Amino acid sequence: MDIFAANPLLVRQPRRFMVDRSDYEVYDQYGRQIAWAQEQNADGGMQVLRHLARNTGGFERRVHISDLHGQQRLVIQKHWSWMTATTSVVLPDGRPVGTIEQDLKFFGAKFTLMDAWKRQVGTIEGNFTGRDFQICDHNGHEVARVNRSLPDLGELFTAADSYALHHRYPSLPEPLRTLIVASAIAIDLVLREGK
Repeated sequence: MDIFAANPLLVRQPRRFMVDRSDYEVYDQYGRQIAWAQEQNADGGMQVLRHLARNTGGFERRVHISDLHGQQRLVIQKHWSWMTATTSVVLPDGRPVGTIEQDLKFFGAKFTLMDAWKRQVGTIEGNFTGRDFQICDHNGHEVARVNRSLPDLGELFTAADSYALHHRYPSLPEPLRTLIVASAIAIDLVLREGK
């Protein structure tokens, strides 16, 4: 199974204590791991800096998604930010797919999906609690949904989050299809990591 074919696509952070490094495990609808995503360039110095900072939500993070054969599939990079964040999605050969731009919104969360030429191809709109995200194409038609689940008792005091990406259609045009696959990790990088 492939990250672009699994429906739902399940993204889960492993349990971690006192670690500020972005890592994710990716599963298909049958609970089989099909990929993992690991932050690059988070060396010892960066870990110390993050540990000293109270809130590292604005820090840059670069996550590489690889399949179980070690083949890189996508690179998701959240850039340094203050009020709103820009997250780039890039193919392994360096070709840009597009960006997921956070919009300034005080209640809930909203993002704009842009192609490599900065043309809008869709939106992500989160509810007030930040647990349910509706993904629409540029015409406002819902094409996918991301749900963040509540942590179980064993994860309550860790930094682990879980997401389920549900596609409404088996195929979508590029770059919307790839940006949607990247959305669960991008949402977590912007809204949850380092907070």
